[in-house]
Amino acid sequence: MLEESQFRQIEPRHYRNVLGHFATGVAAVTAINDGTPVGMVVNAFTAVSINPPLVAFLPEKGSSTFPLIRESGRYCINVLAGGQEELCRRFAAKGADRFRDTPWRPAEGTGSPTLEGAVAWIDCEIQDIHDAGDHLIVVGRVLDLQVQTPTLPLLFFQGGYGTFAPRSLVWANRGPLSEAVRMADAARETLEELATELGLECRVFAQEDDAVRIVASAGATKGADPVGAMLPFAPPFGYAIAAWGTPATRQAWIDALPGELSAAARRELDDALDEIRRHGWGVTFESAVAREAQEIIAAMMQYGPTPELGRRLTAVSGQFSRLDHPGQLDEQTASTVRTMTAPVMGVDGAVLYPTLYGFPAELDLGVVERARDALLRACAALSERFTGVGVGVGHR
Repeated sequence: MLEESQFRQIEPRHYRNVLGHFATGVAAVTAINDGTPVGMVVNAFTAVSINPPLVAFLPEKGSSTFPLIRESGRYCINVLAGGQEELCRRFAAKGADRFRDTPWRPAEGTGSPTLEGAVAWIDCEIQDIHDAGDHLIVVGRVLDLQVQTPTLPLLFFQGGYGTFAPRSLVWANRGPLSEAVRMADAARETLEELATELGLECRVFAQEDDAVRIVASAGATKGADPVGAMLPFAPPFGYAIAAWGTPATRQAWIDALPGELSAAARRELDDALDEIRRHGWGVTFESAVAREAQEIIAAMMQYGPTPELGRRLTAVSGQFSRLDHPGQLDEQTASTVRTMTAPVMGVDGAVLYPTLYGFPAELDLGVVERARDALLRACAALSERFTGVGVGVGHR
């Protein structure tokens, strides 16, 4: 081992600058000391072991809060969310009343504060403390843990705070607007009129690389704004894009379905897509898979398109068994209509796919058919505007 005199002297500012290029998560460590909540912010936190479950955080030796946590013997790691920068700064400030205006609940096992809005919490008891230069390594045995708010985490990078944005999920700042976004903006007034006439929400889908993007919405939305949400281009998502797409597009959509498909299953999907294209519109009915997918999409809109939610959405496509189509619409199925889609054509083919949402329960066939006809008229009018060619409003 090298002697201390043989080590190169590293200037602290240079050390911080280089290490600052490594993005870290931000956590608030909380505990109850003598009946009072205490807490501090750390960005040196890590998982240590799965079996037994151990984690560690590294407080500075000069911390005035850690001795209180150490005295408690138990603590809770709160993984902060991207929108909790203000809370983070309050917990990092010396002399601040850190729990003023900070909603929290006691962890069931230790009573340590779990902070409202945190991504996750990990409740621990101190197992070991090791000396590490000007810091300590505090190893904790995990007693309980839970994801609380499945949103994007707060990150610390080069002295500033930000959040996580997977490249495949980023929509903003991607350069010039795509044709689909330009067309959706131009179609806004027509789609607003359609949504108002029917009392429904209209979401506009478009293909972006190997994904399906909501590029616009019209009408009243329930919950968070859906614009920007991205779905996998795999059954059952984006079926209209596959129906009006090229043979290669259709093949890519079918191939994206997890698992092996039999020749008969492929033919069934092809036949359903042909049926949708022949009618000129598509429909989906209520099902357990559809409800689960909608819950995940709603979570994406509320919390952001996290990788975990993306994986869950992909897993839902693995539960897909058949593709709904207009030939299945009758007096019985009308009451279970969930969405309705038709294409808007550009000069090179279909570009936008306005989709009606929010159908009330127990619809009769006449109401569904009137909604279908209004959707087809709106899409035909927009197609004529964008192509200069009249488009029929045919359906069977």
